[in-house]
Amino acid sequence: MNNEMIKKAEAAIDAKVPPADKQAYDRIVLAGMKVMFSKETHGELLKGLMEADDPMKTAVEGIIGIIGILFKESKNTMPVGPMIFAGQSLLMEALDFMEQGGMIEVTPEMLSTATRTYLETLLPKIGLTPDKMQAIMGKTQAVMNDPQKLAAFKQQAQGG
Repeated sequence: MNNEMIKKAEAAIDAKVPPADKQAYDRIVLAGMKVMFSKETHGELLKGLMEADDPMKTAVEGIIGIIGILFKESKNTMPVGPMIFAGQSLLMEALDFMEQGGMIEVTPEMLSTATRTYLETLLPKIGLTPDKMQAIMGKTQAVMNDPQKLAAFKQQAQGG
């Protein structure tokens, strides 16, 4: 990556991934990169971007498509949290690729819009409405604030 802003954004995404999800996240990113740059799909993706009226939106839709393919290949067992973060990371890779190819110039506004569009498009597709997100956040906060529940969660996450 050449763009420092994109590097920082990807590092921030990576830093948000909980340690228990890191291995799944890394696997999803790797699988997504393989799809993005494979001989079978790279040409089609590149053609779609070159012909797009809105390359950024096309990139977002392409990443969501890749995430969808990976989810189906996992027989719908891919963990949702790592999947969402991995898609964001793949989007940063796509934006960097497009910028290096002279298709777009990534600005802070574009980066923000791309991330927002990704989340606003993906979350409803996987059934996460704003109300459900609030409920999940409430449950997460309840676990974080209860030492016994937090200890049990950590033990379960470590396979114990």
